[in-house]
Amino acid sequence: MPANELEKLRQHHHATIGLFVAFWLFTLVAIGIIEFFEISERTRDSLIGTIFGGAIVLSLLQFAKRCPKCRANLGWQLRLGIPKNCHKCGAVLR
Repeated sequence: MPANELEKLRQHHHATIGLFVAFWLFTLVAIGIIEFFEISERTRDSLIGTIFGGAIVLSLLQFAKRCPKCRANLGWQLRLGIPKNCHKCGAVLR
């Protein structure tokens, strides 16, 4: 497997985990704002829409990468990011 493909998978793994953490921090702050501050209904709806939009984008990112060897989707797993090995062909990915 080419080193540049492994590096891209590694970068995707770190980006996915970083975005996951940032998403949950944003979600907690947004829920705190909605619950504890007097905000307009439009602002509240915008925050809720942003939370759902972020969740959709993160889901798409999780399922975007495929194994460079067998092209199996790497998103169907129990862990976030890229697994250490491909669940289908066993190729080392990290």
